[in-house]
Amino acid sequence: MYKILRRKQLNDTVVRLDVEAPFIAKKAKAGQFIILRIDERGERMPLTIADTDPKKGSVEGSVSIIFQIVGQTTMLLSQMNEGDCLLDFVGPLGAATEFGHIKKACVIGGGVGCAIAYPSAKALFNNGAKVDVIAGFRNKDIVILEDEFKDVCDNLY
Repeated sequence: MYKILRRKQLNDTVVRLDVEAPFIAKKAKAGQFIILRIDERGERMPLTIADTDPKKGSVEGSVSIIFQIVGQTTMLLSQMNEGDCLLDFVGPLGAATEFGHIKKACVIGGGVGCAIAYPSAKALFNNGAKVDVIAGFRNKDIVILEDEFKDVCDNLY
């Protein structure tokens, strides 16, 4: 079982969960994803790893996922609270994004897709690149990850 350490409503339809998963947190890289299952009757759902904190939680490691409520499973997932547990949380899966020796980059994301852009911006910034981020939203009410992006880029537009 994988305990939800933190739940944050980012806007009316987007939720962030930080899940205790130390082994995934230690190995995950930008561009990878997890597959989760809420319970034994639930469907398997892939979600991009939005962030990791190898030192968060009682077992030293958490993985953040961000999702939009669009169907039955995401509705059920959005109703879970801190302390609740997921049955399955498998990862990291997929090929990590390779950045090579990039020194200057512009990362672009829109809406809930910013959850995919953020780990790339963070990885580039942590590798010493100059990073500009362009994040687009329909309106101010649905903006997500603004503070997080400001911490990992030189300019946020």
